[in-house]
Amino acid sequence: MSKTHWKKLNNPDYLGAYALNPGEDLILTIERAGKEAFTGTSGKKEDGLLIHFRESDAKPMICNSTNAKAITKVAGTPYVEDWKGVRIALYSQEVSAFGETVDALRVRPFPPKEDILCAECGSPIKATCGKSPRQLAAYTEEKYGKELCADCATRVAQQEKAEEAEGPVNENDED
Repeated sequence: MSKTHWKKLNNPDYLGAYALNPGEDLILTIERAGKEAFTGTSGKKEDGLLIHFRESDAKPMICNSTNAKAITKVAGTPYVEDWKGVRIALYSQEVSAFGETVDALRVRPFPPKEDILCAECGSPIKATCGKSPRQLAAYTEEKYGKELCADCATRVAQQEKAEEAEGPVNENDED
């Protein structure tokens, strides 16, 4: 049974640790990041790093330096302009702040695990031949026009090779 955190009922403008159930990760895709004015917890206007997400139901996240460092690791760059399209995993962690223990929203310092499904057989694409699932999917998308697992990519390659060996069909040939 899912429980409702009291802060969810106050409908704050920004994403916080209260938005996650204990032990839950929230996977989101960064749409844009940059310096913006927002109302801080003290109620006064502040300028800081704000992250907006592609997912329509996700509120923006005020990004502190701890989370910015984690996103830098995931994105492979410290430049916020390059964070667009980066998928991150958010989780809740207890931290000591302001003399008490509170729940804080944190970014995992590694990309979220995502299953990329093969367009042919529907099974998850697995790492193989020194390629990650994402790299293999991108390679097969470019080569065959769809994301394929290694087995299906091998089968498609063999079919293409067999078709090439048969040669072009000449419609002028008579039996």
